[in-house]
Amino acid sequence: MLTGHRMSRRSRRLIGLALASLVLAAAGAPRPAHADTDDLQVRLMAETLLAQDITKGHGVTVAVLSTGVDPHTRTRSGTLRPGTDLVGLPHPKRLEGTLIASFLGGSRLSSDLPGLAPAVDILPVRVAPDDGEHGADDWWGGSRVCDALARGIRYAADHGADVELVSAACWGYDYEQKQMETALDQARSRNVVVVAPNEPVGDGDWPPLPAAVPGVIGVGTLAKDGTRWSKFSAKSSVTLVSAPGARTPGVGPGGRPGWTFWGVPPAVTWVAATAALVRSEFPHLSPAQVAQAMAVSAHHPKNGYNADIGFGVVNPLQALVAAKKIEARPAPLTAPGVPDSAHFGRPGTIGAVRHDPALLAGLGGLILVSAGALVATVVRLRGGRRTGEAAASYPWTSAT
Repeated sequence: MLTGHRMSRRSRRLIGLALASLVLAAAGAPRPAHADTDDLQVRLMAETLLAQDITKGHGVTVAVLSTGVDPHTRTRSGTLRPGTDLVGLPHPKRLEGTLIASFLGGSRLSSDLPGLAPAVDILPVRVAPDDGEHGADDWWGGSRVCDALARGIRYAADHGADVELVSAACWGYDYEQKQMETALDQARSRNVVVVAPNEPVGDGDWPPLPAAVPGVIGVGTLAKDGTRWSKFSAKSSVTLVSAPGARTPGVGPGGRPGWTFWGVPPAVTWVAATAALVRSEFPHLSPAQVAQAMAVSAHHPKNGYNADIGFGVVNPLQALVAAKKIEARPAPLTAPGVPDSAHFGRPGTIGAVRHDPALLAGLGGLILVSAGALVATVVRLRGGRRTGEAAASYPWTSAT
């Protein structure tokens, strides 16, 4: 018992982790990975909000390797750092990257976007163009994709990133593979956690880079029914954990609310945010230990692991509990494995549209209801003690 003094921030957090473990144990076994995605999103946000009672990501810089972030973006409490443009095409839209930033760090312009890790600083690194930009088709059709991704990984590592969120994938031959491995070695030497999609790429059985390189946290994307979304996620052992890619609210460039986006970017953002929360609370964990904490704490499928969804659905709250337990343990020798046979298609961006504000408010309400139920349990315990295809139904660059 602590008397006569205020508990330290670290003590309060450790107690919070112990309570979190009790809460989820009392709630029963994790739900199966094929649970309804709408319910899954609500549960994930509830778990994230509880994790934020422990840490909101203070002291962590997340590099967003995407299509660029609008310089006027204002997250909840973190800062938007100066970044770089490795694409070189004029008049960037910066749509995908801005939506990712608003989901990751929240938005001061929308009370319904609390942010998955609202205190992180964001380092924008433009490594790809948005669909519809002048010259984008030629850019994607060239050999610059892997080069831009590798340079982006190196740039982020050199400029203080703790976590790198990579929203695109590429494929290549020996040169591209070596180039990517060299960039990731540099990131690993600086203790940077790299999160990337297990996204279909290429015209054959090509492993998606950088996710297929050992040491990277490969992310699977879940469809609305909670199963692997084959359009955005390959079936292979590259996937460590998965997250929903369902429609997700965001604030676009110029501070314009009313966007939704889906596919790889929201799924990767869920996982990168969890990594950022773990790294904020346990800054001395190696990237392999962060990956281990997320793998052992995921909502596991029946057999513990499968090539569709990896170790299961990411669990932000329990990842912190697991990280505390392995804080003093040695890191595992390897991370996610080598890809199994799969069919890959061209890397793409996201689907996104402007949406009715009622959708945003409705999701916020569902989040609050679910979070309220879990928070009430904590209170009682404390009281007792992208493919690039434009589908006709959602032209992602158009407004409604």
